[in-house]
Amino acid sequence: MNREGAPGKSPEEMYIQQKVRVLLMLRKMGSNLTASEEEFLRTYAGVVNSQLSQLPQHSIDQGESRASGQPHPS
Repeated sequence: MNREGAPGKSPEEMYIQQKVRVLLMLRKMGSNLTASEEEFLRTYAGVVNSQLSQLPQHSIDQGESRASGQPHPS
């Protein structure tokens, strides 16, 4: 992650954005979120939802697993 910060964003805004991204990715990977995490997402998900959709797709997003013994495509 870029630690230098985004111009015009407060540390609190950057924290919220990063927390939303992490929670959305955890949910997408099948993790069960706590009630407080779900509430946080309901409150702030719109902050980064459009940015998250622009992330590149990775093999984990497509349900593939490295445990199958197959090498990870580069």
